[in-house]
Amino acid sequence: MTVSEFVQASGFAVFCRGEDRKIESGYSGDFLSNIISRAPEGCCWLTVMNNVNVAAVATLIDCACILLCEGTEPDEPMFQRASQLGIWVLGTNMNVFEAGKTVAKLCNV
Repeated sequence: MTVSEFVQASGFAVFCRGEDRKIESGYSGDFLSNIISRAPEGCCWLTVMNNVNVAAVATLIDCACILLCEGTEPDEPMFQRASQLGIWVLGTNMNVFEAGKTVAKLCNV
């Protein structure tokens, strides 16, 4: 499922749009060095972190999108950087566990 298809199916908020890539898997975490070393390329990265470093790490790991959970919204520097880099940033009020179940169900991962 592509990110745009996922957005339509999930109803999650869209903060930034990017290249419409296929979501290959999901990965959750907030410890950036762990994300860098373990998150797979093409994943939907679930996090509650909302600073500019998240956009940098998303580019480094080449994720399909970032899903901010628990009502988190990107801060202004993150929004600006993600927009500039063409990174999808989505949002939900769900906790990380529930959002992860949604990713797994809709994307068949």
